Amino acid sequence: MVFKIQEQVDLSPYNSFGVSQKAAYLADIQDAADLREAREFAGSKRLPILILGQGSNTLFIKDFPGLILHMNTRGREILPGAGMLRAAAGENWHELVKFCLQNSLYGIENLALIPGTVGAAPIQNIGAYGVELEQFFVELEAFELKTGELRHMSKADCEFAYRDSIFKQDPGQKLVVLSVTLQLCAEPTPQLGYAGLQEALQGEEATPQRVFDAVCAIRKSKLPDPELIGNAGSFFKNPVVSRTKLLKLRESYPDLPAWDTDDPDLVKLPAAWLLDKKGWKGKTRGGAAVHEDHALVLVNTAGATGEDILLLAQDMSSSILQSFGIALQTEVRIA
Repeated sequence: MVFKIQEQVDLSPYNSFGVSQKAAYLADIQDAADLREAREFAGSKRLPILILGQGSNTLFIKDFPGLILHMNTRGREILPGAGMLRAAAGENWHELVKFCLQNSLYGIENLALIPGTVGAAPIQNIGAYGVELEQFFVELEAFELKTGELRHMSKADCEFAYRDSIFKQDPGQKLVVLSVTLQLCAEPTPQLGYAGLQEALQGEEATPQRVFDAVCAIRKSKLPDPELIGNAGSFFKNPVVSRTKLLKLRESYPDLPAWDTDDPDLVKLPAAWLLDKKGWKGKTRGGAAVHEDHALVLVNTAGATGEDILLLAQDMSSSILQSFGIALQTEVRIA
């Protein structure tokens, strides 16, 4: 396929919110050679660059004046060695989870139905229902926009944290993920620590397929389909606070749930619970709204602009800061 750069591209098909902004240029990236050409083009015009997969975690609030690299690389390969798998960045994540099940590669069933691409998975360090990507991560191949060179990055290089990685920090924002290598399990290893998952499987054998099916059912019951109504899933991260802060909050809110973290002095609180307490379900601003069934999900109900959605999110965050003294952080990238 001949490499081509489009001009003045409507971004509504490229983001799950369905927000209509324009990109000055957009390049569909099939391989590293396309990246090199795109890099030269952007350099010649001194354009900023934005990397985009399926746009399932991005909110555009204005036109983008530079070049968007739309990652469309393809390929899945089972490698020598038990449970080793490599997938190209442009592959759909949920389809990869299904591929693994079909090939007796286990461990990531809990991450089923997470929207987005394989390349976005390490950037976000995706996680759900007691499992995070970094548990199975081996390495990735990345393209350095600054130098035009390829890099192989280990787990340590990626600096994974809760919904975070080096790719969200300044040193990693000029790195384009090309492929990801995972070490999966050759034998079933069900992870059932999440209470809702235990309830869904009560009385049934926890096979990988049943875990997969249960996770899909839970997600569908809680989160709206972006094909039907524009959204990006959970808009905010679950905040992490000190145990001292938790005890203080429970003086006023004794039923406030909390989860342990790797740090014994810190706990994680459910952002949805905090937002529920402030009555945010169903609230609207312009064409943007908080989903009626899930306070953590913002939706585009009627031609919302990115600014509509962002302003609603800021109102929500401000109310939580005022009431609980907790600053919510967005999980969605604002562009």
